[in-house]
Amino acid sequence: MSDFADRWTQRLHSGFPLLAAMDVRLVGDARAWQLHAPFDPNRNDHGTAFGGSLSTLATIAGWLYVSVLAGDAFDVVIQSGNAHFVQPLQTGLVSQVTAVSDDELVRFRQTLARRGRARLTVHASVGDGTSEAMRFTGQYVAVRLPG
Repeated sequence: MSDFADRWTQRLHSGFPLLAAMDVRLVGDARAWQLHAPFDPNRNDHGTAFGGSLSTLATIAGWLYVSVLAGDAFDVVIQSGNAHFVQPLQTGLVSQVTAVSDDELVRFRQTLARRGRARLTVHASVGDGTSEAMRFTGQYVAVRLPG
């Protein structure tokens, strides 16, 4: 596991006890990463992945993406989110974020520098790593921490 993956996995587990119960792991490095969660603790009574686990994993993937972009001097929260469930999932969960455009990234960083807060819309998906079970769009807000 990379230092990036180890540090963020620990932060996710300590900051969000639900993610520890889901056994969420960050896989990859700062340039390319995914969130993984095993099927068993995230299944429902129908033998498929629990929709709440899919939503949680996508929400946290977006939060992590914005947190990495904003840096340690900013707190990030979700403002709104929308999930669209495409098909059932019967394997381990894999979530990934679609990178924002260069223009969006520049606007986000300029607004953060100028106002100390900025919003960013992020698109994520959850599936088995090859096919998509859920699409998620979330709007996140980064706010400069005091001090």
